[in-house]
Amino acid sequence: MNLKKDENILVGKHIFLNGKVVADETAQRIDYLKNNVMSVVAYSHDGWSTLLRDPNDGRLWELIYDDSSSHGGGAPSLICITLDNAKNKYKFK
Repeated sequence: MNLKKDENILVGKHIFLNGKVVADETAQRIDYLKNNVMSVVAYSHDGWSTLLRDPNDGRLWELIYDDSSSHGGGAPSLICITLDNAKNKYKFK
């Protein structure tokens, strides 16, 4: 379940299954990584995104919810970002 070195984006989706909206495998994996593997570095000022660090390789990842029309912002996405981009957006040292 850990992130692979060649991965740089994971996009989760919500799907209809048996009359319910459920997280697809990628969204479930993102939730697992967020809750069990990665550490929080910073939160965006608007509260809609979180900067995470993968302890296995030190890469920075942005957790976003890209569907503002859905409850809770929709399904999660993880996007690998550079240190410079992270510093600019999250204002940390």
